[in-house]
Amino acid sequence: MWTVLRLPGFSRVHRDAQASHSAKQYHGLRNQGSTCYLNTVLQCLYMTKDFRTAVQSFKQGPQDSNQGNAGLLLQLQNLFGELNKVNATTEGITESLSINNVYEQQDAVEYYQRILKQIVPQVSQVFEGKLSNNSKCPDGHIHQEKCPFITIPLAIDTGHDKIYNVKEGLEAFFQPSQLDEDNWLYCDQCDQKTETETWNEIEEFPTVLTLHLKRFDFDYMQMRHVKNHCPMEIPPTLQLKDYEYDLYAVVNHSGDRNGGHYNAAIKSFEDNQWYCFDDSSVTKYSVDALQKSRLAYLLMYRQTAPSRRNFALQKLLKSTALRRMTSALHNRFIIAGVVITCLVIVTWRMFRLRFPKS
Repeated sequence: MWTVLRLPGFSRVHRDAQASHSAKQYHGLRNQGSTCYLNTVLQCLYMTKDFRTAVQSFKQGPQDSNQGNAGLLLQLQNLFGELNKVNATTEGITESLSINNVYEQQDAVEYYQRILKQIVPQVSQVFEGKLSNNSKCPDGHIHQEKCPFITIPLAIDTGHDKIYNVKEGLEAFFQPSQLDEDNWLYCDQCDQKTETETWNEIEEFPTVLTLHLKRFDFDYMQMRHVKNHCPMEIPPTLQLKDYEYDLYAVVNHSGDRNGGHYNAAIKSFEDNQWYCFDDSSVTKYSVDALQKSRLAYLLMYRQTAPSRRNFALQKLLKSTALRRMTSALHNRFIIAGVVITCLVIVTWRMFRLRFPKS
């Protein structure tokens, strides 16, 4: 018997007999009409270990009722419980998100952010980092604004037939740039608008780093949004300063802005196998299909460990601290020994003075 992998743009056929017996059995989500965008996002969240654990262990308190955000979280809790056993439905989720028309296609990234912002922070914090937006005038006055972020948007500035390198795009996001004169910012110290240099920095690194590949852009010639179908060079690992990240989920989109289809390729944290989650269908997936992908729209990376450079530095610091601690303990023992010796001598002399030999 043959099983056809339902991934738009790729034709991959697998034999059921070749499937690994140790593979985890996952379940799909029924499409209510055009809710593939929501199904895809929910499967990515479900397959994120820390988030799934936080959702399943959530217990509603009085403060959650006051915030009005517990309803969606409880629906997620019910959904994750169903996904552990059978193919599930998302009626409770669409109701909590006030999605009235399930036959209208929506943007997956928009609902990814919407879900995470609507639930309680202690559950969604695994996805959240802190970004610093900096600006500087020619006199060196720096203005800094810190704000939380869930996704990092990467502008695609390459042609439809040229390869876009995700790693280079991420590096470009953090490069300084000069604003045009029409966009100069006001400097409080200079008391006027001045030439402005801007750049971004990550102040707090998230556990899950999410990159939004902005394939849709507004074309002023055609006066409409168009999609860039260029192939992507997607790195399996990323290093940002002292942090390393491994790719574990990719949201794919086929079609254009007016219509299309979403699914997700996700690496399981339970058996380290890749799967394609396509509404009700869940099948084994070959990660080779991500090479030069024209469908990748959202990338999710999980923080694995500090980089080797940082690990070596931490090891050196720990070693130095251990030596200092050992030296300090040694000195304390010496001092304690001296003090005890002095006390013994003083006590002995006082004893001799009080009870002299007859």
